[in-house]
Amino acid sequence: MEKKYYDERPAPFETIRSAGMMSTIIRMEVKESEDPEQGAWECEEVEYCHREALSQVDYGHMVAALVRSHFSADDVEAILNNYVASKTTEHKTEWNALQAWRTKSKEAAAAVLEGLPEEPAEAREMSEIEPLEMEDL
Repeated sequence: MEKKYYDERPAPFETIRSAGMMSTIIRMEVKESEDPEQGAWECEEVEYCHREALSQVDYGHMVAALVRSHFSADDVEAILNNYVASKTTEHKTEWNALQAWRTKSKEAAAAVLEGLPEEPAEAREMSEIEPLEMEDL
């Protein structure tokens, strides 16, 4: 997961094809930037890699990938065990953060899959994407 800034409001997702794989960039929590010098819009981006067309992607797999972008399997296991064993304020806070991210992940996956056009557009090839120049960075 990575925080990104844009001058224009970014699309909720974008799919790019490279070497037989597709990568869908899912933009979560798109909002007006709190730091206008960085850009007018900010969001958190998660890359979801898949082989099949986005219209055939399994919702559950996408949700799991989004959750894992923020919490590793070890993190989830530790949070679950800590919460079950001892409901201290710290453990409740960790549990609530995990649940909040799971909810955001489910909402994002549903928005992507429900927002697909009737006939999905072809994913752009990596060769179609213009490389950034150093002054663009």
